[in-house]
Amino acid sequence: MKVIGIGDLLIPAQYIKAGFAIFKDKNIDLSVVDWQLKNQEELQKINLQIEQQGSEAYIVPDKLIEQIKDADILITQFCPVNEKVIDACKNLKVIGVLRGGCENVNLAAATKRNILVYNTPGRNSSAVADFTVGMLIAECRNIARSHTNLKNGKWIRKYANKAYIPDLANKTAGIIGLGQIGKKVAKRLHSFDMNIIAYDPFAAGLPEYIKTDSLVNTVKNADFLLLHSRLTADTKHMINARLLNMMKPTAYIINTARSGLVDEEALYETLHNNRIAGAALDVFDKEPLPREYALATLPNVTITPHLAGSTTDAFLHSPYLLAKEILPFLSGDTSSEYIINK
Repeated sequence: MKVIGIGDLLIPAQYIKAGFAIFKDKNIDLSVVDWQLKNQEELQKINLQIEQQGSEAYIVPDKLIEQIKDADILITQFCPVNEKVIDACKNLKVIGVLRGGCENVNLAAATKRNILVYNTPGRNSSAVADFTVGMLIAECRNIARSHTNLKNGKWIRKYANKAYIPDLANKTAGIIGLGQIGKKVAKRLHSFDMNIIAYDPFAAGLPEYIKTDSLVNTVKNADFLLLHSRLTADTKHMINARLLNMMKPTAYIINTARSGLVDEEALYETLHNNRIAGAALDVFDKEPLPREYALATLPNVTITPHLAGSTTDAFLHSPYLLAKEILPFLSGDTSSEYIINK
């Protein structure tokens, strides 16, 4: 049986080979090919295109398809596995995705061929949760702005939110989406003695300190609104002008998930008119940001270039986490909870 991995600029070939070393005694032919891209900026641009338009939006090079066409098990992180790739891989039985989101896989085409698709949920959930808390504090306490000003020789202690710089204790964190990341953010913020309310119609088995409520009530009552939902047709622009207008004037919005969860134009108007205190954003409708991007010009926004999940540990450990789940398949066991289309 052939296992072929597609390495990229963030999870290179050596990481995949190391993670799938647990297959070495299973009569497996393991190889890894490289998805040739110029730089991480090109990778980021393609990822955003696929997130917004689906796996068919990118044309996988014929040379790469020729290298992977004999795979029984195909492993990828960001490289698309669209209908063209699936049609070319006549022996394909499993597609393994080295992250939680599978926007880069044509699930309908895979399911039609009875190909199992595995994902790796939570592989960078701790990384994103840590970063989210950091962004929250950086924005409301003006850490990034103060740093930039001091680097430029400016001693500035008063900022746009000077009238409502909060302690975190006894404030309310409103979390939209209680997957692995949302739950970890809740746990971290609970340790700051914050009240945790959340909206997720599918959540179950939650700790007692998380109180669920409606989307409207969560938005209205949050001092910090944190977005951790998946981007789907149902969640696109779920935070729109109507809901933004319901937020407290002293509230902050934190988005380290997907930009499409928020109507960016409505968010700009809300922040520009100081109807809320501020925002911390790691994701955008256009990445990399073009010059003069409207949100980037505002004084009450902390921005970072889609960094939340990017830790060395997250990338290094992902192949091993996925390999452990696929390993039972070699013995005919398809009970893994990581299979998303069975």
